[in-house]
Amino acid sequence: MISENDDVARLSAAFAADASPELLRAVYERWGGLVYAIACRAMPAHDAEDVVQQTFVSVWRSRESYDPAAGPLGAWIVAIARRRIADHWRARSRHELATEPESLAAALERGEGDPVSEAVADALTVQEELERIGEPQRTIVRLAVLEDRPATWIAEQLTMPVGTVKSHLSRALRRLRDRWEETHAAPVE
Repeated sequence: MISENDDVARLSAAFAADASPELLRAVYERWGGLVYAIACRAMPAHDAEDVVQQTFVSVWRSRESYDPAAGPLGAWIVAIARRRIADHWRARSRHELATEPESLAAALERGEGDPVSEAVADALTVQEELERIGEPQRTIVRLAVLEDRPATWIAEQLTMPVGTVKSHLSRALRRLRDRWEETHAAPVE
């Protein structure tokens, strides 16, 4: 008798070795319900369906980056789903500010300033600080934060020890945080 764990292990190993459309279908059948349940907890069902689809498109497109040694296939898929959920809410927020003037007006009335200008200023601050940081920290931050790559993957790509990658990342993020706090410090009256 084949246990569920054996079935999952076999499916994970096959996916890591050579993902085919049939294998993706089996992966979807195994984890699609879980991804849908997670998405439904974060948003309405019609949006959750879109997130499930986006998640499995991402799974297919990034299948070469799956490393069974880094963790189980299900956890990898759930991590992708969480990123797609976050992407959904970010896009929705941008869309609401762009298309609903009353949302922007309400934000201004609450004293939140111009959220669009603030977002642009924040992005420029981060970009300026990334330019100041220099290499290899700039590349490590971009891979870890923007591409959501694990330290082990970054270390392998940059041929560095994992501890060095983590140290660079920690120092760079500390600098970014300090710079962020400088630019967002409350004025002294």
